[in-house]
Amino acid sequence: MSLVLYDAFCFAAHVGRAKEIIDEKKLSSWKLLDDFRQRLAKVRKTMPPPPAPARQNPGGPERLLLDHDYFSLMLFGLFNPVLDSMRGLCAASHLKRVQEDVCGRQVSLGSFSEGQSVFDPELLRQVFLDMSGEVKTTWGDPRLSQLADRLRLVDGTLMPALSRMHWALWVNDENRAAKLHLKFSVLRQAPCDAIVTAGNSCERKALREFAKKGEIIVGDRYYGSEYAFLNELRGAGISIVFRIRNKPRMETVEELALTDADRAAGVTWQGMVKLGDKWSGEPIRVVKVEVDGKELLLATDLGIEAELVALIYRYRWQIELFFKWMKSILGCRRLMAESPEGVAIQMYSALIAALMLQLLTGKRPNKRAMELIRFYMMGHAGLDEVTALLALEKTAD
Repeated sequence: MSLVLYDAFCFAAHVGRAKEIIDEKKLSSWKLLDDFRQRLAKVRKTMPPPPAPARQNPGGPERLLLDHDYFSLMLFGLFNPVLDSMRGLCAASHLKRVQEDVCGRQVSLGSFSEGQSVFDPELLRQVFLDMSGEVKTTWGDPRLSQLADRLRLVDGTLMPALSRMHWALWVNDENRAAKLHLKFSVLRQAPCDAIVTAGNSCERKALREFAKKGEIIVGDRYYGSEYAFLNELRGAGISIVFRIRNKPRMETVEELALTDADRAAGVTWQGMVKLGDKWSGEPIRVVKVEVDGKELLLATDLGIEAELVALIYRYRWQIELFFKWMKSILGCRRLMAESPEGVAIQMYSALIAALMLQLLTGKRPNKRAMELIRFYMMGHAGLDEVTALLALEKTAD
């Protein structure tokens, strides 16, 4: 196994992000790009063929950048901290080894920018969706294991954008941001679907687009602020655990008993209620939970114990931890593209990278693990130390 980490990760041997001339010693090929290309080719067979390579004006040289080369270059940049911009990726493409292992040819700034409007991010999204189904259940209370295929956390996170990105409106004309709407399989600790929009887009609208019949959706108070939305989801066969406002208009239809286990979990009351003045349909269950002296009201249509409803909502914080990991550890803080399609390509590439790491190691590497991998590449850490930290078993060479 002496080459497993080298072949799998191939992070830059340079830990910092110094703005220096890029040379091949600071970059390393990532053999999992081969796996990515195979997955991409498999998905392509189920989708319309890509457009022909774009060309310059008559008499100019052909632009031969293909989508798999473009996507591979984007993915390669996520695993090399010395590359944090579009210019950096294009500069790296001039290196012979990067051309051989990653993108096939030199990539100009013009070609990279044009690729955003030529290549379809839906190809990457389908690769991401296929990979998410391979992650096994490894986390959480075993009493919830039967819900692993259905339990989904939802939330959105903002990615600051340049002021000239007029499509990425957020708050007002002075602010720009893209928003990643994510669906997170909490018991697998892995993202399982995503949509990219402008920063001021409605998260309930995004949920309508990617929620599926049979899923259990867990959301914060924003998702539960419109009571008609709760009935809309229930009517579509989607179960919910949503926090609602603390003092709602609420008509109690039936109070439900609590067990000692419920009370030990902080549950203080539960009942079947009608919410608001214009509630339609069957009553919905509301569970009151006290957390650190604060009361949370959770609306749900699940028939499980109240203590498990409370536990499921406590798990909601896991999606926030994933956002933090994605930005801080994986390094996906800055947008390298300006168009909606280009931002989507970058976001789906980041989610694919996260899943590749998780499928290889069994979990998301923390900051210490990522640093140790880079130290190994520099020769400052032994393979035994790295494999022990990542819980990788040694295999024969």
